[in-house]
Amino acid sequence: MMMLRSNETFFEDVFRRYFTRVLNYCKRLMRGQASELAEECAQNTFVQVQENITVLQAHPNLAGWLYKTARNQVNAYYRELYRRRKYEIAISDSIANQLKVSSCELYEVLIGTLDMNKMVRHVLQELSRVETEFYVDYFKDRLSIHEISQKYNLSKTAVTTRIYRLRKKIKQTARQTLFG
Repeated sequence: MMMLRSNETFFEDVFRRYFTRVLNYCKRLMRGQASELAEECAQNTFVQVQENITVLQAHPNLAGWLYKTARNQVNAYYRELYRRRKYEIAISDSIANQLKVSSCELYEVLIGTLDMNKMVRHVLQELSRVETEFYVDYFKDRLSIHEISQKYNLSKTAVTTRIYRLRKKIKQTARQTLFG
């Protein structure tokens, strides 16, 4: 029980001494992103402190470890953001914004009545067999461009072009489904 109290004291001391500095560091690394995201990265850094507390009590460069861990947290956030954006297809931000501006009630009704599963099935039915295979490989199975190029014996440029065209076709089909 004595060691547990010692760990708590150590953690409180580290938190009190370094949290503000680590938070400001995360804010600088995130270059103007929402401050909540920087706070989350700083908090995750101190979760790592809690998990490695026994090792850190004897660490020769605690501040360096904290900054490196904070940087890793920020990098992990950006990697996740990249992954999400890579596999999402935004129909159009301007359409949603126009609906919100013109009529909040119309926007709420549209979102409430939209059957997303039905729309996805309709969009996928409009794709050719080859396009469907690319869709499954890239968007569902999340194969890399390199893996797809090897699978179909195509150049990476050809794969990238096909995926670009596939995204464009999906967007157009979704718009036609939504707005006729």
